[in-house]
Amino acid sequence: MAALVALRGSAPFDAPVLQGLHRHAAPALDQLAVALSIVGDTIPMITVGVLTTAALAYAGRRRAAWLFAAGVGGSMLLTQVIKHLSTRPRPTLWISLRPEHTFSFPSGHAMDTAAVAAALFFVLPRHRRAWALAPLFAFGVGWARMYLGVHFPSDVLAGWSSGAGWVLLVQLWAGVTPSSGLVKRAASPDKA
Repeated sequence: MAALVALRGSAPFDAPVLQGLHRHAAPALDQLAVALSIVGDTIPMITVGVLTTAALAYAGRRRAAWLFAAGVGGSMLLTQVIKHLSTRPRPTLWISLRPEHTFSFPSGHAMDTAAVAAALFFVLPRHRRAWALAPLFAFGVGWARMYLGVHFPSDVLAGWSSGAGWVLLVQLWAGVTPSSGLVKRAASPDKA
């Protein structure tokens, strides 16, 4: 997605998808999109990350706490680095109900919520049904950012894939021993 945006400035589907969403605007959808954007913003996601990390550490799952923090926190830092490297402006197809003034690519809301969802997948293996709500929330936040006209679809797709991808890389890295380079097959992944 980054290469497409760098070479062309946008994806061919960016403007048509945004225009399609805007054609279906309604007051109830406006309120839902604003609410999802507020809850999926950086401060609430940092709060979720800190509380989850603390709960894992308190429960004696130190390794899971560190991996959760590295996955979510690293993704949040990566968002800012990519935004400042890409310097893509926000869409200007209409005046948003909730305008943004920072760079657009990738969507930080999409990246943060996808990272939290992916990290929860790894720390809640016995609660996969509950975990299913997290990606639904991430998809809802991505929709909201496009609906509000503050992100192109390519920003949101890049955010989702980068956030989940970073967490997966952290998990894969953690499964490799420094000396052997082989994937660990530990009986208990939280004993570290």
